[in-house]
Amino acid sequence: MAKRLDDDNLYVFDEDHVSKNTRPETSSLLERILTFVTSRYFVLGAIFSVFGLLILIMTISLQFSKTPPPSASSVGVSRQYIVPAPRGDIVDCNGRVIATNQEINVLMLANAGLDDEHMNSMLLELSYLLDEYNCVPVASLDDYFAIEPYRFLKKDEEIALWQTNRNLFALKEPAVNTVVTYTDYYVKSDPQIFFLYLRRKFGVDEHYSEQEAYRIIRIRYQIYMDNWAFQTGTPITIAKDVPEDLIRILMEQNYHYMGIISNKEYRRVYTPLAKLSSHVVGYVGKISQESLTELAPVGYQASDFVGKDGVEYQMERYLHGQYGEKPYNIWSSDEENGFFYDSKLGIDPSPGAQVKLTIDTNLQQVGIDAIKDYIRSSKLEEERRQREKGPDYKVKATASAGSLVVMNVKTGAILAMCSYPDYDPNDFVLSVEGDAQAKEQVQYYLGLDQYQKMSAEDQPLWNRAMRSRYPPGSTFKMVTALAALECGRITPANSEARCISPTDFGGMRWTCLERKETGHGLLDLTSGLATSCNIYFATIGVDSTISQIDKAGEKLGLGTLTGIDLPGEEVGIRANQTNKRLLRQDMTDEDLDWHIADTAQAAIGQFDNCFTVLQLARYVAAIATNNLVTPHVIDEVVASDGSVLYSGPKDSIPLGINHEYLDAIHVGMRAVVTSKDGTANEYLADFPIPVACKTGTAETGFEDINGEYSNGLFVCYGPYDDPSDPNDEEPEICIALCVEKGAWGSYTIEIAKKLMMAYFDVPESNKKKIEKTLPEIGDVVSPAEGTSSTTQPEE
Repeated sequence: MAKRLDDDNLYVFDEDHVSKNTRPETSSLLERILTFVTSRYFVLGAIFSVFGLLILIMTISLQFSKTPPPSASSVGVSRQYIVPAPRGDIVDCNGRVIATNQEINVLMLANAGLDDEHMNSMLLELSYLLDEYNCVPVASLDDYFAIEPYRFLKKDEEIALWQTNRNLFALKEPAVNTVVTYTDYYVKSDPQIFFLYLRRKFGVDEHYSEQEAYRIIRIRYQIYMDNWAFQTGTPITIAKDVPEDLIRILMEQNYHYMGIISNKEYRRVYTPLAKLSSHVVGYVGKISQESLTELAPVGYQASDFVGKDGVEYQMERYLHGQYGEKPYNIWSSDEENGFFYDSKLGIDPSPGAQVKLTIDTNLQQVGIDAIKDYIRSSKLEEERRQREKGPDYKVKATASAGSLVVMNVKTGAILAMCSYPDYDPNDFVLSVEGDAQAKEQVQYYLGLDQYQKMSAEDQPLWNRAMRSRYPPGSTFKMVTALAALECGRITPANSEARCISPTDFGGMRWTCLERKETGHGLLDLTSGLATSCNIYFATIGVDSTISQIDKAGEKLGLGTLTGIDLPGEEVGIRANQTNKRLLRQDMTDEDLDWHIADTAQAAIGQFDNCFTVLQLARYVAAIATNNLVTPHVIDEVVASDGSVLYSGPKDSIPLGINHEYLDAIHVGMRAVVTSKDGTANEYLADFPIPVACKTGTAETGFEDINGEYSNGLFVCYGPYDDPSDPNDEEPEICIALCVEKGAWGSYTIEIAKKLMMAYFDVPESNKKKIEKTLPEIGDVVSPAEGTSSTTQPEE
């Protein structure tokens, strides 16, 4: 019964009720302890304490025990790993894929707490499985060391640096007469002793054969290379190209293959179109330690591949995606506490952006094939001459390399940029993964070992179109013409100058090749350009002065960087007083004075004048449009969501040149084709698209020394815009090209003609076969008596 308490309006139970006005009786200490011990609260507390102690003991035992957990799995310890992002695609102007990615399966090994005995046993078994399923092992040790027979695969100095690396083995150089064993910490110059050292280091006991031990050591070394990351939970990649069947087996038996997880990676793959544009596209390679230090703060990893040249390098920040992060579970025994996280959790990677080029791979194909055909036919032609002229004929080295640029004259968009010899970007990716043929090719590209001399001659990685500087020869004469027009030496209405042969410029004797005894006589700018008369241009050039010629060249973009969006562009050299002194610092002041003969040679594109093919293209576009464009190969960069992240520069700089001056030059360049005396008349007179052009044959100074031909150059733009016809089409493209040891500039017209046929969609029926004849009509500069032998052949 409950009894009401009137004073506070509450109820209490009758039993054990103690009035608030009374105190309990005092009991003895012993009675109080017995009462507490026998209470149910004490019993429950004791039971919980025992269980807590048991859990603590088991946790400590598992933490410090070296014995692997039994083979039964249901839960694991969750950790995070990095998920690579696919690199952005590179496509041409028509959307054709040049560079993309191949998704591949990779196997990774995470730290499952296995001791050496159990780890080595599992790795040996795994190595046989990888071979059985034709996986590609990630085994960096193979670059340095091999057995059967025991040997190091690099030079002694490199092996010593490898073994003394503080972040790897950290061995020390032994003192003289020190006996080195596999148990000490000295550099091992004997590969067999080094093998024993590795065996001991990774706990590979004696019951494994040498071959088995090496299989284990290869994987253990891969882990050891990044041991800190492995110990802190980052999985290490040990194999690539793993088939789904093997992954399924390993995942189903995760209790047996402790620490094994699968992941996806992306291998850079270049389509056949990439080889056509290799110097534009570039290639990727493993990130260097220097680059990693710089890029690690923005998420780069030691295993990353990064752009090494070309667009791959230039647009790295756009092409490289953002890594994702996913959880993974290390499976172990049921007794180990842990949580299972769904692999769908985490952060997905963000793919790199797509880079769309201005390059038309169809034109690239035509250009590369045309250069190769020219080189091939030049060799055959020289062999024919040798047969016809007999054993007394001194064979010359013929064309071996070339480059060209096709550019939109209004926007600066590069439609084709070819350089030959070229290379296959795939070789750099495959060589890292152990492909023997690719490794051999890369050795040739880099000029290593037996390929040093061959590579130095071919320079397959060198983008000749923007890194090689060539004397422009007669293709420079439009600069001299502009200088003479702007200083008033000639005018559009009166541009006459007399070609007298022989003649003298500052003590240097010049002779007209076509009319050695008399010269051409009176010529104007149109006929001077058409016949490419050296004496005409030397005459108006000397009268205009070198400073005026230099000023005109600079205005047209020669001798300055074009600003192209590719790495490694070389700046050209304009012939002037300053550069003469800079290039000849070992000469006396008297020899460094500027002479009339220097101006005469500079006026026809010789002396110190040296420019890239790219600069020549930009200069011709400036002549055609009166604007200076910025050449570019990148049209735009598009993110995965379709947003445009970057657009190539399409603006141009107005030059403000008097249009009458440019019209006079245009007419002269067109006469190179239409005049019966024009150096391109035989080759382009019947071409359905009107073209304005200039041929050039430039001496290198090595013709007599090396027994080789001069360089052949050609520049043009089209369609030609006739100043007298307001309805004429405006120019669209320009072409500049150079064939090293190409003999004559007019010969190289065939290359440009093929490009124009492809661009303007001219049927093959309009192609006219070019018959090569010697000698070409042109001018020769002969040295004055007492000077060094220097001739200037021209068309």
